[in-house]
Amino acid sequence: MSYILHLQTPNTNEKNYYVLHFSDLFQAIEHISKKYGFPCNLWIGHHYHYVTADADDVRVILNSPHSLNKMSIYNIMGLLMADTLLLLPAEEWKLQRKFFSKSFSQPILNSFVEVFYKKTSSLLNIIKEAEEVDVFDVFEQYTIDAFCETIIGLDYDMQNNPQIKIAEWLGDIQTISGKYMVSGLLHPDMMIILTAEGRKVIQRIKQTKAFIRDIIKRKRKAFGEDSEYADKNALPLLDAMLHAKEGRFNDEKINQELILFALAATDTSGYTLAYVFTLLGMHPDIQEKVYDEVISVVGRDRPIYNEDLPNLKYVERCILESMRILPVTPFIGRMAMADLTVGSKIIPKGTNLFVSMFDLHRNEKYWPEPLIYNPDRFLPEEVAKRDPYAFIPFSAGPRNCIGKTYAMMLMKTVVASVIRNYKVFSNYQSVTELKFSSCITMKTRHHLDCRFKPRSPP
Repeated sequence: MSYILHLQTPNTNEKNYYVLHFSDLFQAIEHISKKYGFPCNLWIGHHYHYVTADADDVRVILNSPHSLNKMSIYNIMGLLMADTLLLLPAEEWKLQRKFFSKSFSQPILNSFVEVFYKKTSSLLNIIKEAEEVDVFDVFEQYTIDAFCETIIGLDYDMQNNPQIKIAEWLGDIQTISGKYMVSGLLHPDMMIILTAEGRKVIQRIKQTKAFIRDIIKRKRKAFGEDSEYADKNALPLLDAMLHAKEGRFNDEKINQELILFALAATDTSGYTLAYVFTLLGMHPDIQEKVYDEVISVVGRDRPIYNEDLPNLKYVERCILESMRILPVTPFIGRMAMADLTVGSKIIPKGTNLFVSMFDLHRNEKYWPEPLIYNPDRFLPEEVAKRDPYAFIPFSAGPRNCIGKTYAMMLMKTVVASVIRNYKVFSNYQSVTELKFSSCITMKTRHHLDCRFKPRSPP
């Protein structure tokens, strides 16, 4: 499938047209940015985008009340989750966000750490049995397994039940939907009808929704809609929706919200973990510093508790540096609902605002030697010197990621559990060897294989 990409640079009248295949989108934008720099004006089909990788621009775009709505190319996701937290218009989103925030309160998240750790037992066994693993696959399966027991409250033991294909279905939905998001040649509905991939994504949506319907049914049966809770203002996500005031969440809306959160859990946390272990495998000296900290804080064989996580400071810096150099979400898109002043420029109403997180996180203005993996960039004294909008792994401003603390707590638990038991070796020596294909999330075009070797007893 091809589409037309038309560029006009901001300071000249020069125009360039590119006819590209979807798999080239990531490389095309990187090529354009290297040739013309940022910001630039970009057309994908008939959609106009203002593209930037400057922290001052990002601060305005992510905080202005006139750019809280998602940009137009996200509309294809409406087939799956039209009325969810991701896509709701700003005024409706504010009410929904306030409701969901209670389910991500610190006491609830603290209670999840026991599950995060328990689920690493299956993960460690899978690693033990495999000579080499595609880290995308194993951590995607881990994160959806942990998601089901924490956010949903049901244990499907998915890591040990490969017949449950929900992670695969979600992956297909994300990949195929991403293609339609950037295709501008046909109306999405028409493309869905006419293409084999369109029919495939419809089938995956049906399968996923059927699985979620079964979850809702099981949950209602297990707990009952009239169950009493000590504090109905602080419930895990699915419980909160089931016990909301009558009419707020019907089963279809619950279904859509759970799919949204499942996609976010598997992509953001799962893919980030894949990149964290790949980078640690490339840098054995840094990996050993992680190991030393984990042993110092947690010990060699006791469970990992919630109270341990704040003390895993070097682990956290390694995760943050991974999210800088290999951001899972390479782009953020908003819509200008009114004329927007960005620096000396006035961006007209109706413009799609395209923040290139990938380029922002590698911008030499903020990150000297950006391709070097250096966790000490996130020492407190280094962070204090830097524009806070130079690093936005969970977006920023009022519409940032609601699950960012959940994700960090899960990832710190996993990194600590795996590294104290295994040394990891990457099949790659440098991030420059990795080749990406991306729209919604950034994934390598190839397998991302690592080898895990048990650590010798002390």
